Amino acid sequence: MKNRTFLSFLLLTVATATVAQPSADYYQSIDQTSGATLKSRLQTIINTGKDLENYKKLFVSYEKIDYIEGKKNAAGQYQVFDYYSEEVHYFTGNGDAPSGMNKEHTVPQSWWDGSPGCYNDVFQVLPSESQANSSKGNYPLGVVIGSVSYSNKRMKTGKGASGKMVFEPIDEYKGDFARIYFYVATAYPDAQWQNRSDVDVALRKEPYPTLKPEFQELLLKWNEQDPVSEWEMTRQERAALVQKNRNPFIDYPDLANYIWGSKKNTPFDLATAELHVITPVDPVDPDPVDPDPVDPDPVIAGDYTKGTLLFQETFADCSEGNSSNSSGAGKTWSGNSQITNVAAGYQAGGAVKLGTSSKQGGFTTTALNYAGGPLIVEIDVKGWTTVEGQLTVSVGSEQQKVDYTATMSDDFETLTLVFNNVPAHATIDVQTTNKRCYIDDLRAYVGVPVIPTGITDTTSIRHDSTQEGLYYDLTGRRLKAQPTHPGIYIINGRKVLLR
Repeated sequence: MKNRTFLSFLLLTVATATVAQPSADYYQSIDQTSGATLKSRLQTIINTGKDLENYKKLFVSYEKIDYIEGKKNAAGQYQVFDYYSEEVHYFTGNGDAPSGMNKEHTVPQSWWDGSPGCYNDVFQVLPSESQANSSKGNYPLGVVIGSVSYSNKRMKTGKGASGKMVFEPIDEYKGDFARIYFYVATAYPDAQWQNRSDVDVALRKEPYPTLKPEFQELLLKWNEQDPVSEWEMTRQERAALVQKNRNPFIDYPDLANYIWGSKKNTPFDLATAELHVITPVDPVDPDPVDPDPVDPDPVIAGDYTKGTLLFQETFADCSEGNSSNSSGAGKTWSGNSQITNVAAGYQAGGAVKLGTSSKQGGFTTTALNYAGGPLIVEIDVKGWTTVEGQLTVSVGSEQQKVDYTATMSDDFETLTLVFNNVPAHATIDVQTTNKRCYIDDLRAYVGVPVIPTGITDTTSIRHDSTQEGLYYDLTGRRLKAQPTHPGIYIINGRKVLLR
């Protein structure tokens, strides 16, 4: 499950004309409705004032919607967020598709007549790496129970329970995809949804329920198990500014239960429903806002201390052999529930040996349960009879090559690496650069900024480890780095007075 950030405390202080959050009466017509009536009224809300971009120009919209804040290449271009792949691509800056990127219909285009609306709606047509797009094909959401036909770190395809092919996103995004399906079923019930023999089409042309019953249980389950994330809320606000409508199932995820689930005969109470919104970043100037542009705060890199422990692997299951002599690590090791993609790994008495006399070794962790931001990685390492190279450690698109000096006869040496702006749910990749070394322990911590002299903690808003490394002023604007000018700020989810 992914880290969740429900920034309700910001809503108490934010009220600006540029925010695309729903007005007080935006959803008023759905109050005290349920089932078919609720779905019909949401359809009207979704389609009122909707301003769709031409399909050929969707990357113009994506550049305003799907950029990853703070992730730029040397040319100043933003990295694309891709639900389907962890391949790194950057927007061109002129609305053209980045090389290797496609536009992917979450609900496949081949299921209906291709009419405008569903065909070019930014809530359901997403940027996707081309190979992942091709491999997903026209498969519905589902759980792969047979052999896997294609997989990467964010998705896989294979046969589902019906014996037909399905597309299964990783757990961190299952709720996201379920809420897109709910949106399409609500916004486009009149599309010419087809019956096909090759794949299970999830929708049919009818006012209600539109979403076929055999899919409802799965999507409701995913909607519950994978709640709305900070990224979904951020994308919602950006998309609302571009397309002039919203996905109601992100704002109020429980709406799905009132239409298709256990509450479909219970009136939806707008006054008590939990609204999931976040203050958006201005797409015209998407860089984090500095509260004092005349004397801007410096961007502080690397000045962090260890916060919450997010990940630890001790390699305890590498129990055979040892790491103290050249014949002590012979039995291969292929990983465990936390470590995948092991290359040339061998058991070494509670450590793992990576590499051989002729080839490099390495491994990748599973995705970190972290919303993103600064990260501190510690690695206990030592070399062979001599140090035969460096370690290359990658987190997201950040990569560091690091030296170490300990060898087989020494104690393990601890390397501490600071990654300043890792993406949400990143993995840690560790590779040798030349032949052999041992890894005894791997740890990852939230990077907590060192508070400058003069800051005094005042009122505790709440404790939420997912807020570590985040800074806001009292208008709700996110800052580039920890503030240094006098004033009151939200730092790591707490109100802080800077004198």
